[in-house]
Amino acid sequence: MAQTFNPDHVLLSDTIGKEVVDGAFTQEFLSQLVQTSKVVQLGQRVDMTDRMQRISAGMQELTDAYFVGEGEKIGTAKVEGKDFILEAHKIGVILPVTEEALAYTWSNYFNDVLPLIVDKFNKKIDGAAFLGLHGNPFGGNVLEAATGAGNTVSGDINLDTLLDAEALPLNEPNAVVGHRTLGRALRGVVDPNTGQYVYDRASNTIDGLPYHELKLANGETYPAGTLITGDFNGLKYGVPRGTNLRLKVADQATLSKVQNNGPDSGDVHLFEQDMQALRAIFEIAVAVPQGENFAVIEAGEAGEEEPAV
Repeated sequence: MAQTFNPDHVLLSDTIGKEVVDGAFTQEFLSQLVQTSKVVQLGQRVDMTDRMQRISAGMQELTDAYFVGEGEKIGTAKVEGKDFILEAHKIGVILPVTEEALAYTWSNYFNDVLPLIVDKFNKKIDGAAFLGLHGNPFGGNVLEAATGAGNTVSGDINLDTLLDAEALPLNEPNAVVGHRTLGRALRGVVDPNTGQYVYDRASNTIDGLPYHELKLANGETYPAGTLITGDFNGLKYGVPRGTNLRLKVADQATLSKVQNNGPDSGDVHLFEQDMQALRAIFEIAVAVPQGENFAVIEAGEAGEEEPAV
């Protein structure tokens, strides 16, 4: 009879070279991703049975209704909607594992390392989905979609540009997305009719809409003066049914993206250097089929570099 993996009892040292998949680990990972990822918080989840599938837009909007006179024919409304494709892509990270950690149980080690995994994944997913960073495997992104729909307001962030941007999306906006570098500009916007600041820091809202700040990977640039608003139900994401967080500790791999310094410069060879590393892999799909649901304020200036968070 096959043994059941029990993370409370199994040590990391017992599973070197073996892939670890645990349902409770996946659920905790998803729970923390929900708390940090703007794609997951704002986007609309779509149930996926396969890694790639065409999603039918269904009856999303009827084009018209008609006044009808006595004995007249009732006009036929057309159904408007856009089918779109969701394709899941792998996202992975490799983290060093210390010699001391090999004596940990998987439960203890996972609790320590999970925030690091979530942070790395979150910044990559959000950066790709909102701004098209990291070679964006998803294809479209929110900023590009809004610009492609012609929903762009040029100029500094002020009351006029905010109101203009809110008026552009096809549907009523339900959120605003920006970055910490916009803080000074947002705090200076005042409604002259009321004398009130438009950005309410206590409730974290802009003109009554929830405000969300993207966190970017170290070294990435946020486009200065860029603020996104819209109906974020137009941002779709999905996780194929049965997808798990896959974990593996190895000591035989060569890490080409990590380089040694000094006389042994070059790729890191785990076996030769008596090291171990954890590889974590997950799959997620993102699509932006409704670009007309978004609008963006663009200042057109150079961005600022985001430090490690």
